[in-house]
Amino acid sequence: MEYLIILIMLGFLYLILKPKPKVASKSKIQKQDEIFEEYKRIMDKELSRFVDDKPLLKQRKTALLKRFANELNRNLFFDVDEIRELINKLIKYEIKE
Repeated sequence: MEYLIILIMLGFLYLILKPKPKVASKSKIQKQDEIFEEYKRIMDKELSRFVDDKPLLKQRKTALLKRFANELNRNLFFDVDEIRELINKLIKYEIKE
């Protein structure tokens, strides 16, 4: 009986202390690409309503770009030059209708 209790305790101890499988982390470039794609998706969603009204489209796009730049300044995956490059890509990005 004592052996059974010891085996059960060892089993629980093994379950608690067994090594966890390592999750493959994404590279800096992959993470930056994901963020860029997410910003493009947000721009398409937010700005598709204003395609016919160019002044309002420009105003809303500027507001979004400011928000993105603010978020990127707090992001560890981007330095100042990379932020500038990404914002320039987003400025040139054309909205899908």
